[in-house]
Amino acid sequence: MSTRTLIAVLACTAAFHAPVVHAAPDAKIACGTTAEDRVTSRSETDARSRSWLDAQVPYNQQSCYQNEYGSYRTDCSGYVSMAWGLTHSRTTVTLRDVATEIPRADLRPGDALTNANHAALFVRWADGAQSEPVVREQTGPDGAPPVERTWSAATAGAYTPVRYYRITED
Repeated sequence: MSTRTLIAVLACTAAFHAPVVHAAPDAKIACGTTAEDRVTSRSETDARSRSWLDAQVPYNQQSCYQNEYGSYRTDCSGYVSMAWGLTHSRTTVTLRDVATEIPRADLRPGDALTNANHAALFVRWADGAQSEPVVREQTGPDGAPPVERTWSAATAGAYTPVRYYRITED
């Protein structure tokens, strides 16, 4: 195995086991899209987030990706912004401006798990105890596509559950 291959494997393995730090609170790439934050349903949020999984959009804090849902920064908070249909790509800190904290037991598809360094879209629970969430996230290293994966209870415990203020039930 070459050194380059080993480095790539280690980087991917590290990214799979723990989310990495993303969009700084002062991120400058906003990628404007709509005049106002959309009212969106949980099923539309699912379809929007799946579009980046299907397209294998590469992670990069300094790039935008445009599809039928608009133009958004290709990092974790840009991914959640796109799924929710926000006016522009928010940061991990400013996502809280359009969401409210909710009890962990009330998480539903289309809600998010956030902290100061990362954001991921909640999809479902992987376990009956509701301690291991399945999430969709845009995570590094640069060039890596978004993923859907299960977080451990320990990882999930480091995040705050939030709900977009304009999401509707199907």
